[in-house]
Amino acid sequence: MAEKKNRASAPTDDGGRVYHLRLGKGDVPGYMILPGAPERTAIIAESWENAREIASYREYRTVTGLYKGMEVGTTSTGIGAASSEIAIHELCALGVHTCVRVGTTGVIQPEYGLGDLVIPAACVRHDGTSDGYIEPAYPAAADPFVTMALMQACENLGYRYGVGIGYTAASFYIGQGRSLSEGLPAPAAGKAYEPSFMAGIIPDLRSAGVINIEMEAAGQFVVGRLHGMRMGAILAVVSNRVTDEWGETGGEEKSAMAASEAVHILNGWEAGGEVSLKLSKRLRIGSDR
Repeated sequence: MAEKKNRASAPTDDGGRVYHLRLGKGDVPGYMILPGAPERTAIIAESWENAREIASYREYRTVTGLYKGMEVGTTSTGIGAASSEIAIHELCALGVHTCVRVGTTGVIQPEYGLGDLVIPAACVRHDGTSDGYIEPAYPAAADPFVTMALMQACENLGYRYGVGIGYTAASFYIGQGRSLSEGLPAPAAGKAYEPSFMAGIIPDLRSAGVINIEMEAAGQFVVGRLHGMRMGAILAVVSNRVTDEWGETGGEEKSAMAASEAVHILNGWEAGGEVSLKLSKRLRIGSDR
């Protein structure tokens, strides 16, 4: 049997599609919504017409459809910035210009409750992946127009949300200030690794006015911007590290709906050549720095 070979610098599958997403030119529109979990693509597409899954390989599942008559798509990126980098690069190769991350997050400020939404305008870069692209001093900032469109979407839908600085970690446990001993059975718990810096992570971030901790946004913002793409994110609160609460209370569905509404708003602004932002203090949370 003859072996099929292609370039290692830009691999494709046997059909000539980008290797990891298994998508070809014309398969996806310019606006894409990026959840982490593959099953969230179905949640995002619930509000769409003509939704259909067009590819699924490893952690990458892609669905396309119509939202209020506009072509939209969603591709899952898996957990962490490393797998996100692959998705963003391959989507860029297919002509995607705007991406909105939809995900879950923990908050470290007490005024946020489960089910609220966080729109990070920028993030502290501890994702790991972006360091492979550019020096750490380079900022991880969301596109301002994508951020404004997400804010307006929350206003239109009546969702409580906050805007501010997030923290992207490459670790779920120690890197987010979680003690390993709590998850291990005795006697292993007594021997768990407990670095001294761990106890200061959340207090230090809270003191700096950081709102939330998650694992993708900073990497996506940097990688996407360096690819010439517009990036943003909207995150559902599923835990509060100050009150020690955890639970999914409908925030995932709200963040999914807000992302679809936001790309529709953004597309309308571009078509009309005018940005219209109408905000209500009633819906915004806290006095973010």
